[in-house]
Amino acid sequence: MTTARKKGWRGLRFILAMAFILALTVQPLAQTVHAADTVHHWKHYTNGVSYMNQGKIKLAIKEFELAVAQSEQAGYLRKLAEAYTLDNQFQKAADTYYREAKIHKAIGEKSGDLNTYFAVLAKADALNTEIDLYLEKDGASSASGSSQLAKFEPASGMYIGAYVEKDSGVEKQNDGKFDAFNKLAGKQHAVFFNYHRYGNPFPYHWAETVKEAGGAIQIALQPDDGLNAVKDDAYLRKFARDAKAAGVPVFLRFASEMNGSWVKWNGNPSLYIEKFRLVSKVMKEEAPNVAMVWSPAANPKQKIAAYYPGDDYVDWVGLSIYSVKYFNGNVKEPADQVNPLDSVDYTYKLYASRKPIMISEFGATHFSKAGNTSSVNFAITKMNMLYHGAKLKYPRVKSINWFSLNTLTDSYSAERSLNNFSLTESPALLASYGKMIQDPYYLSKVVSGSSSYTKTVSKFANQGTIGKPATGVVWVKTYDPYISKVVIKLDGAVVLTRQQYPYTFSIQPDKLKAGSHKIEVVVFDSKNREASRKSYTFKTK
Repeated sequence: MTTARKKGWRGLRFILAMAFILALTVQPLAQTVHAADTVHHWKHYTNGVSYMNQGKIKLAIKEFELAVAQSEQAGYLRKLAEAYTLDNQFQKAADTYYREAKIHKAIGEKSGDLNTYFAVLAKADALNTEIDLYLEKDGASSASGSSQLAKFEPASGMYIGAYVEKDSGVEKQNDGKFDAFNKLAGKQHAVFFNYHRYGNPFPYHWAETVKEAGGAIQIALQPDDGLNAVKDDAYLRKFARDAKAAGVPVFLRFASEMNGSWVKWNGNPSLYIEKFRLVSKVMKEEAPNVAMVWSPAANPKQKIAAYYPGDDYVDWVGLSIYSVKYFNGNVKEPADQVNPLDSVDYTYKLYASRKPIMISEFGATHFSKAGNTSSVNFAITKMNMLYHGAKLKYPRVKSINWFSLNTLTDSYSAERSLNNFSLTESPALLASYGKMIQDPYYLSKVVSGSSSYTKTVSKFANQGTIGKPATGVVWVKTYDPYISKVVIKLDGAVVLTRQQYPYTFSIQPDKLKAGSHKIEVVVFDSKNREASRKSYTFKTK
């Protein structure tokens, strides 16, 4: 087991603190002095701080707005965003944090340090509201965004996978654990994964049992003795030939999470690239059934690209992502507002045009050691956000693998014994997971090219025409991580009221009059207050 579990966005608290200090000292990229305003922007800023300290938030906002109008400095924007947040103007706060982040990005690109940019961007993303409408229609087409599919890449849809080696609900089944897990989840899984120490023989028996259960395998091959131990030698050649002999698709995730300081193969990108290329070369020569997976941790982001071995050596790009209830197991650092898709976005934008994306490991906390906190609703929400969000927003995410383990009882270090990710130890989470993956989009068999998913998903262009029956699917994310309900209306009539993803409804154009029609989406936060709304119009013939 890699150390992804301990990260929980390691160091974010320190970065956010430093971000504010830096924000106050950053020089403005541009200054605009308004002649009509004779008060200096610094005076407006200090007036705003004084009002905030007195709890006079609306007066503080006015002062900060005047300061920013004169001089768009990061420190001024930070205080304005904080004031908007206190005044429950969450979208204005998000937009202001985005403006601040833009300043830090420009500075970070020059200095080589983007930590502050990513920290402020995370604050903006947490408060931002998104409402998007997608249409799911009959008729398959390539959703990869690439003219050429990678090895074992389905033309459309997403492989479901899991780690179940020590899941208490199936562990005692031994070789039958994979069939048992499929039965509990209610659907065949396409991939099962395991961790394997570099230097040990190929896990032939394990591969055979997964194969018999109808799955492909993902192997996290870990050079625990260091990268220098990785050589083109008899061991590696035999490992590759044994992988070929296994007769099953193999996703080889070599030396993953290399951008994190918690692994032994971190710290020397050039050596890492050399060794990854070596392993990739040997696999291509010896084992055509092996797809090489280059898989960083989602954070720290700014170190990811330095380790990329190159398109010729990578078949899939992976990511390790975890939704934890609290950062670093600290109840004073709740992580409820973190959208797991935000962890996908950076790497997706870098590589998805060239490679399929695999979420190599994902888990969401349904019980946290911090405060002995049950967080089943948290886990269900984050799970749905990732799986449904990837389907709608990131079509080249072609695999998600759940890390089904209770680290409170199965972990070899205390600092990683923080969260329970086991699907089988939470009946509510397992039921929600099983219901979610019934969607044909989530694939049960590894293929190359053709897919059993025979529909297309596309973002709806406002004022477009809908000529054939379709399923409307709404993506919703707002400042409150726990939505009380989403109400969808078609021509004023309610067609859906639902608390949890997926927000889907039927559109039957043949049953509507020819002409213009209106879809309205209304989102309510956890306190049943209207958080946001958005309207779309479409035409029927």
